[in-house]
Amino acid sequence: MRDIALILHVLAGVVAVPFGPLAVAFTLRRRGLTWAGEVYHWAIAVVCLTALVMVPYDWSGLWYFWPITIASYLFVYFGQRAAETPGGLWYRGVLRGYGGSWIALWTAIAIVGLPSYPWAWAIPVIVGLTAIEWFCVHPALRWTDRSVSKHGSTDLGQG
Repeated sequence: MRDIALILHVLAGVVAVPFGPLAVAFTLRRRGLTWAGEVYHWAIAVVCLTALVMVPYDWSGLWYFWPITIASYLFVYFGQRAAETPGGLWYRGVLRGYGGSWIALWTAIAIVGLPSYPWAWAIPVIVGLTAIEWFCVHPALRWTDRSVSKHGSTDLGQG
């Protein structure tokens, strides 16, 4: 069971890494849920589910992945919900949701890939959170402009 979970975990992670930024970019551009967001959501769901399966096999060495896993899925779920109901400050939900799950994904990769550098987890967190919050405070006009339709065209003549 552990080997199957590990294979699925790695494959889903390989899909999730490039689809995180695509999900953010396409969702913000379209002003709604996109295929990239769906792919990213399901890739993260598989990564999280398989992580929950694998952690008990080495509880003392991997227990801290449970909170990272749960947070990762909650973030992607939050981003998905924000993408499904754009309006108001919806873009902040997309940025923090999809972006937060992508940061958690890279945090886990850094922890596993650089075990002799325990501070390595801080790099994706500091860089990612700084970028996300900057975009939340300085959004692109098209993310907040209500005259831009869900598909990116302007609705001229409508108030």
